[in-house]
Amino acid sequence: AGLCLEALALLAIISLVEAVDRGKFKSCTHSGFCKRHRAQKEPTGYKVVADSISLNDTAVTAVLKSKEAGNKLKLSVVTLEDSTVRIHIDDENESPIKPRFQPVDVFDEGQPKQQKIKKHEQDENSITLMTKDGHKIVIFMIPFRVDIYSLNRIVASINSKELLKFEHYRRGRKPKKDGEGFWEEDFGESRDLKPWGSSSVGVDIALIGFKFAFGIPEHADGFSLRSTGDYEPYRLYNLDVFEYETSSPMALYGSVPFVQTVAKDRSIGFLWLNPSETWVDVEMTTADKGFHGSLIASEDRPSSRIPQVNTRFFSESGTIDLFFFLGQKPHDVVRQHSTLTGRYPLPPMFSLGYHQCRWNYKNEKDLRKVNDKFDEHEIPLDVLWLDIEHTDEKKYFTWDKEAFPDPKGMLEYISSKGRKLVNIVDPHIKKDNKYDIYVEAQRNKYFVKDSDNKADYIGNCWPGDSKYVDFVNPKAREWWASLFSLDNYKDTTTDVHIWNDMNEPSVFSGPEVTMHKDAVHAGGFEHREVHNMYGFYQHSATFDGLKKRNENKLRPFVLTRSFFSGSQRSAAVWTGDNTADWQHLKVSAPMLLSLSISGIPHVGADVGGFFKNPDQELLARWYQAGAFQPFFRGHSHMETKRREPYLFEKNTTDVIRDAIRKRYTFLPYWYTLFYEHTKTGLSPMRPLWMEFPEDETCHDEDREWLVGANLLVRPITEPGLKQVSLYLPGRREIWYEWDTHKARPAPGAVQQPADPFTIPIYQRGGSIIPVRENIKRGSTENYKEEPLALYVAINSKGDFANGTIFLDDGESYEYESGNYAYWAVTFKKEHDYLHTITNKIIDSKGKLDSPIIFNKIVVRGAKFYPRTAHIYLDDFTPDPLEFEYDRDNFLITVNAPEGLGFFTSDFRIDFHS
Repeated sequence: AGLCLEALALLAIISLVEAVDRGKFKSCTHSGFCKRHRAQKEPTGYKVVADSISLNDTAVTAVLKSKEAGNKLKLSVVTLEDSTVRIHIDDENESPIKPRFQPVDVFDEGQPKQQKIKKHEQDENSITLMTKDGHKIVIFMIPFRVDIYSLNRIVASINSKELLKFEHYRRGRKPKKDGEGFWEEDFGESRDLKPWGSSSVGVDIALIGFKFAFGIPEHADGFSLRSTGDYEPYRLYNLDVFEYETSSPMALYGSVPFVQTVAKDRSIGFLWLNPSETWVDVEMTTADKGFHGSLIASEDRPSSRIPQVNTRFFSESGTIDLFFFLGQKPHDVVRQHSTLTGRYPLPPMFSLGYHQCRWNYKNEKDLRKVNDKFDEHEIPLDVLWLDIEHTDEKKYFTWDKEAFPDPKGMLEYISSKGRKLVNIVDPHIKKDNKYDIYVEAQRNKYFVKDSDNKADYIGNCWPGDSKYVDFVNPKAREWWASLFSLDNYKDTTTDVHIWNDMNEPSVFSGPEVTMHKDAVHAGGFEHREVHNMYGFYQHSATFDGLKKRNENKLRPFVLTRSFFSGSQRSAAVWTGDNTADWQHLKVSAPMLLSLSISGIPHVGADVGGFFKNPDQELLARWYQAGAFQPFFRGHSHMETKRREPYLFEKNTTDVIRDAIRKRYTFLPYWYTLFYEHTKTGLSPMRPLWMEFPEDETCHDEDREWLVGANLLVRPITEPGLKQVSLYLPGRREIWYEWDTHKARPAPGAVQQPADPFTIPIYQRGGSIIPVRENIKRGSTENYKEEPLALYVAINSKGDFANGTIFLDDGESYEYESGNYAYWAVTFKKEHDYLHTITNKIIDSKGKLDSPIIFNKIVVRGAKFYPRTAHIYLDDFTPDPLEFEYDRDNFLITVNAPEGLGFFTSDFRIDFHS
């Protein structure tokens, strides 16, 4: 029976290769709670019970009561550190029929730190809280509403439409007819039983003074959220969707219920912390349509000209737990959000290189051949991947001994080339009494339970009948982590890293290809309550296991398909099973930007598309885009043609090789950005508005992006283009075309000729970017001791540029003990006749084993006609420097003296004119 189910599942998958089957997935009309919330048009009538109000140093608590008898809720409004406000609404009953799940594991360091209220005022109509950061929260009594002011400007309002809806657990038998799905729901052949009835929650949230809103990944749609109106709301419900559609609000593999807005002088964000199925309605409107217009309007700007974004969130279970990040600049929102949910730890250097994957490399000989061919064709490569076929009958933590008879020998060979291997490990465990991992999990009761909370839940996935590890159980997570030890995961080494796939979780026999909602986890929580955190718990345990495997000495790399808020603390993310067409290439940028602003920085899309066969132009253009996205992997389905870069016509291979080499050229810059992310929360891949909020023209731009603050990339995502248009943002800024050094003023549009090798890349004036040139083949390991080059782009005033460089061993946790160097490089106009470049250490407590030198400095925009150049080292004795000056392009090129080392001295270079 298991084999039959497996065969049926495979047939279903093959049929889905042609197109997503919408009939397998719910729309709002199939969801009882979504229909009920959307149908709620009349005010629910909640008010604050006056004699229930309690104030302390950091919070206000009160009881909310609706016009329906017995409906009482507990409200908490808490001021947190760094311009953050928490609004929490839960059952008022301290001994409820059933406790609601609280996703506290999302927080980076336990419960968020509270901040004392500076001042509060109260009258019969409202309570006003003033924060130390200068913000104001006004809680209105009748009807209940919360208005939030950022530095005296109203920016958000909760329940202004009075649509707060909170369904309470109930005792008693369900009615025979339940047309609204309150007690049970059918979808397809599955029935979802709700023994305590529906427990959905929802409220309306208005964002005032903002034209655009962004976030709530994951959807294959534009970067800026669009009005849902009478159409489908956005859905957040982690699902295994094959060959997903573009321009769709359908749920995909992961969820981060975070929204950020931006205006030219203000940015805020909020997190709806709820891991159950969630729908989001969005309306783009103006302030005069609500009653907040008078609070923000002025003589110069009437409320009809003030934009407003209305959102409405409703979730199937849990509580209303809202965190508002009040900015006031985009960078501030990023810092506030990432302080709450955490930041991505510094990744190992190899993970930023190029990854080659396929479902599946057939055997050891095949994998070795791929490894060797990359070297033969002088294409850099850092990681090879093995999909599910490398296992013994889809039993994870095992090897197919016929195809891979000598895994250790294969690993030694790959490692000798400076490369790593990533193996797939999914959360379903084959139901097999001869499989030791299954037996151990069964013995220790580590599997998810069926709806009766007695028998184990059984679903069908790649191995056939499978059980699913209950990662909500801390003991199960600890056990899972132990499986990655070198003693338990046989024939592996510390050069093996892990890919967690199918962890939505994917259940071929389940409703919507996922787990039944009434399955039961540790603590008695139904799966519906924790669904969007299932993958989060798995990849977190995997990461912990890889760290423990080598006594916390080497940094792990984990890739996950399913994710939630906080996933960035332990995993990279990719956009799942995309398709080889131009639309999927084009949508990859807005998808990755949405993930990046939502706190997940190490993100990418499968280059070339997972399904179908790309033509050579599409594949080459996809490599050019992927080379400037944080996670860079080529991957494809087993039914597609092989597409390793060296298999194509010479011109196509040359273009792909050039793109991959460009990736390695910029790795010093990428690595520095990932280090700085650990300090600031800023993702390496950024929308233009993250750095240029005052330039409203760029707010909805999603064809191009910034790598860090200083590199703009606009890949070509349409076939047959002979020229490409792009927008250069910023007031009185200047940008330099990377390859030609040509200066372009901003703001403004640019038309650039496009040949097959063209990747429009621009360096921002005022920046200094470190690179490694002369990249050929090998891996990041081969380039550790190669010289660096510095590209200095002088600002529009002609007097300044700066940049940073972070370097360490690229793999260990020694940087946490100070074994790294973090340098600032500055170009400055000292006088009309003197310009300098200085290199000063920002922070370094230890010593690196290998000195890194740089052999080249390029200065763009040098309009001061230098006559001589000298360098000053430790002894402050000037040594002459040879340089070339291109008067037509205002370009200085310096070949640095041999032995100029970052770690032996600070230095200064003087240019005299």
